[in-house]
Amino acid sequence: LGQRRMAFLREYAEQNGCTLYEALRRTREDEIFRGTKAGQYISLIEYYTTLADTRPVSELLAAILNESGYEAMLRTEGSQERLDNLAELKQSIYEYETSCGEECTLEHYLKHVALFTNADTAEAPDKVKLMTVHSAKGLEFPYVFLCAMNEGVFPGRKTVTLPGMEEERRLAFVAVTRAEKRLYLSESAGRSFDGAPKYPSRFLLDIGEENLEYTKPPRADLIADAREYIAHSERFLPERAAESAFATGTRVKHAILGEGTVEEVDLERGAYVVRFDCMETSRAISFKAKLEKVEG
Repeated sequence: LGQRRMAFLREYAEQNGCTLYEALRRTREDEIFRGTKAGQYISLIEYYTTLADTRPVSELLAAILNESGYEAMLRTEGSQERLDNLAELKQSIYEYETSCGEECTLEHYLKHVALFTNADTAEAPDKVKLMTVHSAKGLEFPYVFLCAMNEGVFPGRKTVTLPGMEEERRLAFVAVTRAEKRLYLSESAGRSFDGAPKYPSRFLLDIGEENLEYTKPPRADLIADAREYIAHSERFLPERAAESAFATGTRVKHAILGEGTVEEVDLERGAYVVRFDCMETSRAISFKAKLEKVEG
């Protein structure tokens, strides 16, 4: 809004005994705000105020940051201190929802943080920050640890298209470039919960050997198996996710199972979840299976 408009709002708020936001809401039609997005800002706040009691705090924050463009603006400006503050807010919300459950609302969270004192929030000299790769964008740290650099974790098991894999690769680039002095990468051995062998991430194998130091060098046969697995999986990655012919709620007919209703469309698995009239439980039916739309 600029210094002149902010001075106007402070003066109005002081004279009328209200908050700056309330002052803006009351004076948004004033000549001084012509040509600004004050009205859009107020509409944004009031819209999400109506959702505050029904949506998790993390969802509210993500939606507001996305729709307002605030975080994108900070990254464009290079406002590192404000980005750090935003990362701390995200981490605080994550920790609160992890301990109290996502059903906790904004009101619960605000009451929770209101109990903190300056001593509680003072920066400790030796402190580990735990965050997602997304929340680390734009930030840098002297030492960075990336854990679980395994196939099926990073890149994720649900990455099923070439564009999706490229997005994972970009995230990996963001992750490894957060370190100022030293980067530590780890992956786990053994087998996954489904019995499949654990392979090191393709993003680890993309790093030149001259740039790596090992606490324990990986076995040559493990690296060879990992490269073979990765090459095989990349061969079958489609350019885009499978498209569905039927929307949720559509009545369909299967040659054997009869008629039913599409309850869910799972694009990642390329399947419909259908509740057939003759069955008590829903069934996953591949997009490739022949289904006919029931008219009327």
